[in-house]
Amino acid sequence: MSPALRSFAAQWETRPADSLSPVREQAMQRFLKLGLPTTRDETWRYTNLRSLAARSFVDAPRKIHGEIEPIASLSLLDQADRAASLLMVNGHPTMPMADGLINGVEIYSLREMARIDPDTVLRFMEPLSDADQKRWALLNTALFVDGLYLKITSRVSVPVVILHVATGDGADDIAYPRIIIEAAPGSSATIIEHHVAQGEHTPLSNSNTHIALKQDAQLEHYRVFATGAGATHLDSLEIRQDRDSQCRQFTIVLGGGMVRTTLESRLNEPGAFLDSYSLLVGHEDRHVDCVNFVTHGAPDTRSNQTARAIASDASRVIFNSKVIVNAGAVHAQSRQSCRGLLLSPTAEIDTRPQLEIHADEVKCAHGATTGRLDPDMLFYMLSRGLDRDTAQSLLVYAFLADVLTGMSVASARTAIENALIAQLPDSQTLRKFR
Repeated sequence: MSPALRSFAAQWETRPADSLSPVREQAMQRFLKLGLPTTRDETWRYTNLRSLAARSFVDAPRKIHGEIEPIASLSLLDQADRAASLLMVNGHPTMPMADGLINGVEIYSLREMARIDPDTVLRFMEPLSDADQKRWALLNTALFVDGLYLKITSRVSVPVVILHVATGDGADDIAYPRIIIEAAPGSSATIIEHHVAQGEHTPLSNSNTHIALKQDAQLEHYRVFATGAGATHLDSLEIRQDRDSQCRQFTIVLGGGMVRTTLESRLNEPGAFLDSYSLLVGHEDRHVDCVNFVTHGAPDTRSNQTARAIASDASRVIFNSKVIVNAGAVHAQSRQSCRGLLLSPTAEIDTRPQLEIHADEVKCAHGATTGRLDPDMLFYMLSRGLDRDTAQSLLVYAFLADVLTGMSVASARTAIENALIAQLPDSQTLRKFR
């Protein structure tokens, strides 16, 4: 057994019993039996976790030391924006006071929810799976201590921002944030999960979010990763959609040293629609691995996946997506599009769109391209008097911008664009063109 597995087993021994313990124990035993994923596992073939296996992890602190620094909050919203904010430090929520409640959203801590209504929490923990893309979700299920349960009951007029702050006492801390979002029939909301770091040490973050959309529910969901170069983030997102529900999902990777994101979506009933966007930025020696699975489980379901990846310096970016159309899911429509842009001879982008179709009368398409900047377009811009760095940065910015156009929160889009521009050459000049 590796040092990492021994440390996870030791963490399990310290967890007090609760109403979720039987399922937690099953998840822990499965994880220890299966072990950490390796490059021999299908969805981990591009990401090597050998360095993590050699470490011994301990629980990250439950509270932040001091106040949240302005640079750590990195607000995605202007101060003038009407919005609601929730804070989680290493997976431990700060519950809002009575005057901080959000109209149309019921908010509970998962610890409290497990005490008063364990069956609701268990619905999002089972069934357990041995699939390699769910390996870290098993560990989160076993070891999470607290989290947030949000029930959207009506149309929510303001965005809800969940600020995940990662902060550690040492280099081998680990946190297990967990979020459950359940949208009632006919409800709608915009929820932004923003992952940042504060302090000298950033714990490994093994985060998990479950989203369930009932009939006619609509959700716009963001997960934005903006931690420092030394951070490791392993994030799992599961979405289940009922009849005529709509989910627009944005995955934005602008920071971190190693970021692995997983999206598993299941369109369970006719009319369900998933519109997914991924903006993956490789910078310096960052490693970004984005894995998407979408299952069409009913007739007349639709899904779109749009990914844009850039890699500079010695970074590596992976977009690995798969659409499964189950038997009987006639008239399903699916589209996968991934475009990659290499900015350095030492950078690497891997794209792997896949289709698995078990039904007739479906309309599915996929495509992937990776290359360098269009030399003809670059020549044209140089001929108009722009210097090479500015011309290249403008082309890169235009290449990525179409992923952000669908965002309904304009200030969040602007903040993300600014963070993106800061990682491009000649950023000061670029801001003048916006």
